[in-house]
Amino acid sequence: MNKKSLIAALALAGCMSAVSVTALAQTPAEPTVPEASSSTTHELKVGDRAPQKYQRPGEAIKNWKAKGLKQPEKESQWVRLDTHYVLLQITNGQILEIVPVKK
Repeated sequence: MNKKSLIAALALAGCMSAVSVTALAQTPAEPTVPEASSSTTHELKVGDRAPQKYQRPGEAIKNWKAKGLKQPEKESQWVRLDTHYVLLQITNGQILEIVPVKK
């Protein structure tokens, strides 16, 4: 192999590796679940699954009665997602009811 072909092959290999590294840098490492925001709250509906973080007991609204909400059923809890109160099953995160927050 002569010098020109070797240099051309090395230059081509270098360009190809730089392109693949750039493509990898633009790809997110792992998909993320969007946090509850005004845009995602409107997309949620009864029967959907709420994000897993809201299934934790620490996220439950303790004073649901003072907020005018009905008593949660067994294995369910009220949580707040932005401008809505959401009643969800703790076991599977299924949304049972959605109530707008009264201002």
